[in-house]
Amino acid sequence: MRSLFTAATGMKAQQLRIDNIANNLANVNTTGFKKARADFEDLYYQKVRTGGAETAGGTRRNDAVEIGHGVRAANLTRDFQVGGITQTGRGTDIAVDGNGFFQVETAEGDVLYTRAGHFGLDDQGNFVTPQGHKLAGGVQVPEGAMVAVQEDGNVVAQLPGEGDFTQLGQIEVTRFTNPAGLEGLGAGLYRETESSGAANTGVPGEQGFGRTIGGALENSNVDVADELISMILAQRSYELTSKAISTADEMLQVTNQLK
Repeated sequence: MRSLFTAATGMKAQQLRIDNIANNLANVNTTGFKKARADFEDLYYQKVRTGGAETAGGTRRNDAVEIGHGVRAANLTRDFQVGGITQTGRGTDIAVDGNGFFQVETAEGDVLYTRAGHFGLDDQGNFVTPQGHKLAGGVQVPEGAMVAVQEDGNVVAQLPGEGDFTQLGQIEVTRFTNPAGLEGLGAGLYRETESSGAANTGVPGEQGFGRTIGGALENSNVDVADELISMILAQRSYELTSKAISTADEMLQVTNQLK
């Protein structure tokens, strides 16, 4: 009966792995998306024989027998490696090339973080996400102005009828000691947690913060080829584990037939 339970944990683990791969592939074209990797750990071991008895020669035997009880998911680790940068030519699009997140504020006053820089402007000229969350910093773009974001986060605009650019403000970026500890909320948004560490905000391009690239977006960091290979391996592992269940069931049938 142990083999049935052990194999079932293996099938459950591979199903979780496939679920994660499916999510990665589904978001291959999602701006700023960060892929995740499923990590697993083995379950407890049952000592069938403790071993270690002393031999006649005074040595210890290395004949302990321990049988494991399968596997379980340890965690899903999000990979924050920077994705490719694509130029869009749209002034309100911003990419972070390096370490850092944009800080946005919801209508309820919550502070969230994102790598997806496909911002637009609201009726007051504020940078906002597609969900309507305002980009922190208080930069407001005058109506009809042509806006651009520089590598250090400075936002400049060319007002109608003027040849020179006017500085409107600066966008800062935020980083975390352990970004993998951030809580994913969907829509490219994350929330600070105790695991992520406290937010550290600074000027883009300085002291290890990533630089901002205006008129560009960060692509998903999903590698389709790697995900397909992982999917094939997970499928084969699932099939072999299910075969172990069938084999154990057949052995039990033979045992039941013995009189």
